[in-house]
Amino acid sequence: MKRIIPCVIITLSLILAGSSLPLFGFIGLVLCPLPLCVMGCIESQKNTSIAELMIEVTLFLAISPAMAVYFLLGCAPVSAFIVMTSNFGFKEVKKLTGGESLLICTGASILFKLILLWAFWFFTGRNILFPDTRQVAEFLVLNYGDKPELMDSLIRIWVILPHVLPAMLVIYAGIETCLNYSLCYRITRKYFPKCKNFPPELPPFTLWKFPVSILLVSFGAFLMNWIFEAEMDTTVSMFIVNLQIAANVIMFVEGLSLAFWIMEGFKLRKGAKILAGFLFLIPFFWPWLIVIGMSDMALDMRERIQFGKKK
Repeated sequence: MKRIIPCVIITLSLILAGSSLPLFGFIGLVLCPLPLCVMGCIESQKNTSIAELMIEVTLFLAISPAMAVYFLLGCAPVSAFIVMTSNFGFKEVKKLTGGESLLICTGASILFKLILLWAFWFFTGRNILFPDTRQVAEFLVLNYGDKPELMDSLIRIWVILPHVLPAMLVIYAGIETCLNYSLCYRITRKYFPKCKNFPPELPPFTLWKFPVSILLVSFGAFLMNWIFEAEMDTTVSMFIVNLQIAANVIMFVEGLSLAFWIMEGFKLRKGAKILAGFLFLIPFFWPWLIVIGMSDMALDMRERIQFGKKK
């Protein structure tokens, strides 16, 4: 019980922070599966199940049944699949690489979040990720009524957002799974060295590389977008837009990975890397990182660029 109670308290604190604090909220919701991930690696399945049950009951009784359902279908599966890659002892699971394990966990996260969205839509008739249209309209009029151009731009963004929900869901699931997976591995290895159960290690970020099929998907989406340009309101066009967004994010990540690999090749100091990381947060650099990612997928730049070696 000495580990069950802290696990429950930390998880509930992250969920409460995620639902009430504006700036910390996103981080809290993303990391709320982490305590159960660590718990599943260092404790028995029985104790982990008890901790999850206590979290569910507390959420149901003290906060809301909707939040309990959100944790059950939106967060707990992430913990369960990360633990499955390390703690269940299946031989076929043990043979998985870190990248394969992360891919399985991300796919499970996407699947269960789709089930969550469908369940809320089925019982409430609305999309839980977006507030009521009337509430949004009242908020915009109240805060931006004297700025018609800005309000018009925000309304256009609001109209587009529901159509790009699939891409947003994939991106969120990828971020959530990657952070929890990486932190679970680091915490179990560093603070519980006697623990023999931990997720397979991921490759260093500087060596992350995605298949060239992502580039082909992006190119295919571009061609389809050009073909269906006159019918942008159709379901096909929205599907294309989501494909482009998801592919661009993946190519952005690969471009960022290659950029830091190059910095390591030039043996830049840690301070310079941190400064570069902040610069890469500026939107001006994002298209260039996507182009770098596309080049790496097509040409495998790590094999072509050599540091300190004669060609």
